[in-house]
Amino acid sequence: MARRVTRRFALVLTVLMLLGLLVAQAGQAASTTATVLKEVRAQNGMVAAASPIAAQVGVDILKAGGNAVDAAVATAFAIGIVEPNATGIGGEGMMVIYLAKEDKAIAIDYRSTAPKLAAEKFAKSRMPSTGWQSVATPGVVAGLSEALEKYGTMSLEQVLAPSIKLAEEGFPLSETVAQVVEDNYEKILADPGLSRVFLDNQLPPAPGFIVKNPELAETLRKIAAGGPDVFYRGEVADAIDKAMRENGGLLTKEDLAAYKPVTRWPARGNYRGYDLISAPPPVGGATVIEAMNILENFDLASMPYTSVQSIHVISEALKRAFMDNRVYVGDPDFSFVPLQEMLSKDYARLRASEIRMDRMTPAKEIKPGEFEEAAEILAPTGTEGKYESPSTTHISVADKDGNMVALTQTISSFFGAGVMVPGTGIILNNEVYNFSTDPTSPNCIAPGKRMRTTISPTIVLKDGKPLLTIGTPGAGRIISTMTTLLVNIIDHNMSLQEAIEAPRFYVRDGSDSFECESRVPAEVLEGLKSLGYPIDDSSIKADYDLYFGGAQGVMIDYTTGEFVGAADPRRDGAAIGY
Repeated sequence: MARRVTRRFALVLTVLMLLGLLVAQAGQAASTTATVLKEVRAQNGMVAAASPIAAQVGVDILKAGGNAVDAAVATAFAIGIVEPNATGIGGEGMMVIYLAKEDKAIAIDYRSTAPKLAAEKFAKSRMPSTGWQSVATPGVVAGLSEALEKYGTMSLEQVLAPSIKLAEEGFPLSETVAQVVEDNYEKILADPGLSRVFLDNQLPPAPGFIVKNPELAETLRKIAAGGPDVFYRGEVADAIDKAMRENGGLLTKEDLAAYKPVTRWPARGNYRGYDLISAPPPVGGATVIEAMNILENFDLASMPYTSVQSIHVISEALKRAFMDNRVYVGDPDFSFVPLQEMLSKDYARLRASEIRMDRMTPAKEIKPGEFEEAAEILAPTGTEGKYESPSTTHISVADKDGNMVALTQTISSFFGAGVMVPGTGIILNNEVYNFSTDPTSPNCIAPGKRMRTTISPTIVLKDGKPLLTIGTPGAGRIISTMTTLLVNIIDHNMSLQEAIEAPRFYVRDGSDSFECESRVPAEVLEGLKSLGYPIDDSSIKADYDLYFGGAQGVMIDYTTGEFVGAADPRRDGAAIGY
């Protein structure tokens, strides 16, 4: 009887998904144009994701009675099918959950960890950027399964049903992903599994090409039936271990069996009366909050967003927050992170006092904060910070009860390590490359350690009520994008869609460089040059550039009682509600 009910449930989901795709595909077509998109409003719930197909999967779960966690988990598995360049079950992530009835926030850390043999081999050498030895222990299956078990209402079999169907029957390749395939053609061609799934007669396919991955569908069936143990201790673990041994890889079945997701307290702050709940170390949410704390000391509302003053102040705050991130943030299970000190309002005032309005602070003059328990670390050394993973994805979900999820996943580089485990359809990450080569860094490699990255899924409350779930991919640009999104919504009263559409810029510690989209006015760029910013033609990106990520967000409009969804034209984003 249970099996017949599950099959009927899967059939209903499939029908709903196919009906919804007509609307979703229209949203996808709009999202690839460099024009302002219309925000989406709905009465019962909303899902925003980097693919309309995946967003529709999440909405169908909500329609079938699931909560925000059920929908987020289903969407997260589905996005690994339809945006395989950015995420998948061979990768990792972190999610922030807000449960409205309990007024409770949780962060589930399912970041990948360093395999024991990789930690031993690369303790004193540069990390490999691609290939079998760059693979870290994947966390997606364990993390999503734990979130579902603890905070969802549906079974793993139910939420995996749409993804299994997508992998087996196929989906049309979007324009953005088709371009990524073309850009990574040599990498894909070099691996038999990748080339079989993603190439058309060994050539880059055109948009609309139907991608099928039946081996991945079978892997997901096994996980649906047997749970995460299949991936970490069973048949899938055996396949990964065998492929590693045959190709000189360093991830073992023992590493897989030892993997566990970690439930953490989120990083928390308050900006002008808005409560910020974000992803804690070893990722970037605390750094976003530190930057916002510094900015709270300036009257940003009086400065137009794309003005010299506004961009300068935000840039200076970001550089200082980035510096503290580099020096102090690492896996908190391995090293002390002075989180309370970094997020102190007094400390933010001290950092704000360093900012001069008449000049850019040269990178060599920006020092990290000095905190008593970690004061011996005063400056970054070694090789770190030049590599920035472009391949990440974000999902935001809100349900009718006010529960929210902000979830960011990645396989690091586009198509990860560039390897697919034979017989499984799984693309593996190359997260080992995100460790530091500096042995004194909190981000140095060690067995079982999680590497630092900048992902910052964030939930915002106002007057104790859930207001916003938001996040973005974009490597190092994640922290700058998240900061400007929050400034635009809170200080400039922009709508969610307007905030996502606004021109973006990027700075960070250790460099004087400044990069921005071409929509930043020329006179503003000249004004920034006069303050010392080294801006030239290489600083200017396209109008709406994928380089700056693809933000997805959902807000609750308490005036109308509606859910408001917004997606990014820089990517195939879609917000879908019902």
